[in-house]
Amino acid sequence: MKNKRRWGRLLLLSYLLSGAALAGERHALLIGVGALPAMPRSSWLAGPASDVAAMRDALRQQGFADEHIYRLADDAGASQAPTRAAILARLAQLEQSLGKDDLLLLYWSGHSVLLPVYPGQAAAPQGRRTRLLTRDSQVSHQGRQLDGGLDSSELGRAIDAFAARQTQVVAVFDTCHAAAGTRSGDGLAWRGLAASDIGWRPAPGKGTPPDEARARPRYVGFFAAEAQQRTPEAATADTPGLAAGLFTRAVIAALQRQPQTYAMWAASATQQYRSALQAYQLPRSAWPSPVYAGALDAPLWHGDDAAMPAPRWPVRRDAQGWLVPFGLLDGMRDGDLFQHADTRWRASKAGWGETRLTLLPGSADAAAGWATRTPAPQPAGSIRPGKQGERLAALLALPATPGPPLLDARIELTLPGKAPRQLAFADGDLGVLPAGTRIRLSVENRSAASVDLGLAHLPLDGPATRIYPALDGDSNRMPPAIGAGISRIERSFVVSGPHYGVEWLALVAAPAANGTLPRRFAIIEALPALLPTRGAASVAVPVAEAGNPDQAQVARLSWRSVR
Repeated sequence: MKNKRRWGRLLLLSYLLSGAALAGERHALLIGVGALPAMPRSSWLAGPASDVAAMRDALRQQGFADEHIYRLADDAGASQAPTRAAILARLAQLEQSLGKDDLLLLYWSGHSVLLPVYPGQAAAPQGRRTRLLTRDSQVSHQGRQLDGGLDSSELGRAIDAFAARQTQVVAVFDTCHAAAGTRSGDGLAWRGLAASDIGWRPAPGKGTPPDEARARPRYVGFFAAEAQQRTPEAATADTPGLAAGLFTRAVIAALQRQPQTYAMWAASATQQYRSALQAYQLPRSAWPSPVYAGALDAPLWHGDDAAMPAPRWPVRRDAQGWLVPFGLLDGMRDGDLFQHADTRWRASKAGWGETRLTLLPGSADAAAGWATRTPAPQPAGSIRPGKQGERLAALLALPATPGPPLLDARIELTLPGKAPRQLAFADGDLGVLPAGTRIRLSVENRSAASVDLGLAHLPLDGPATRIYPALDGDSNRMPPAIGAGISRIERSFVVSGPHYGVEWLALVAAPAANGTLPRRFAIIEALPALLPTRGAASVAVPVAEAGNPDQAQVARLSWRSVR
């Protein structure tokens, strides 16, 4: 009998230590801020309380336990009111209790407000320019002080803390960073306030210094709009007489379709969002474009270290035939094979931003879906076998891009003992550079539209490094210039000697088309980051119409270093 009990205890211990038992728990923190008692009544929102309730119900259907869903909202059934102190306290509690392989869904519905950009001042990081309002937000001291609310940098620090504990964070934000009115006559209320809307006149140059950010390998972000855009709430068909965030309802509707990955969830949410916006007959230039970031190819709700599946590519059909909305910049080549169930396509024409497909014989019941990709063989003359050789071969094989550049990209080259030289960052060769040469890279977006950008350092021998986006989990979307502010990133490094032979500095950029998934730029795929610094942010202007999907900018600058 003792042996049986001993074996029983051992079996129980074995089960508790198994991967199934330690798969991690799912938690949710749902924040909805509609009432702002210290703010003008015109700035209040009606939808956040119903958004939080709807999100809670959707998560229950996904297996989230009631006791793990914590609500900070205006309605009486919420756990607490959505004050600054309550939100920070709950984040701190979760940081202490969640650990490896746990998952936290962080949802926020409400207003955000922007600091202005002053003449001659480059746009600062988003953490210094965006404040999410809480129930206790108020303007005091003659309009100079905004109390309450959370800077986005504070939320960023919290997400970094969870990442350090190997907890996956899925952030869904139905807010916007827009300097716009809060009401309109078509039933829409825009989520986003100008500082003047609430009587806030912050002094020039004030703000919270940016924090050093950490890589977020287990982070996924769904954002309702780009930094310069607005996102609306309105009564919908499933909420008659009750306001609701259109992005929230799109996210929930897409989740109910049981997507397999975050990328599939994001694509479906975008489709639902665009349908809702179209119903209000808004001009396309006023449509917000959702932004998605992080490990989108990961299986839904998997916060553990399970092997990342091979990326799947969305195959669509239009009036001209079949296509994949990714192209040469994303590593596509003529001859690539795509397969979805028993349907197969071959890439027949790879452009910059999309690839046309030909349906192969024997493919029955062809339908749009998410397909696996088998790359075509590399052409003869590739630099060398292996991932780095393939990346360089694909980069150097890209044709030159005609027309004006999307971004103003320059380098400042300073050789030891020489004065700095300013050069355009374009295709070319710098020749031989002695050790100690400093290269400063500057990229500016002076247009009224966002641009998707990838920057990388690619030596012939040695490790390749991603420069922008700077961190795992960051979006590759570069905001536009707003007013006197300039959207800019700068990076500097020093040539250290002939460790890698020939080296390349590479830039690829494409228009950020409204409602598209993030680009999968081939040159930065799975590369480590160079420095823990983020790109510049921006402030509000009307968004420009999406650009030509086949417009691009490519620059490859090479050199050889010597001692």
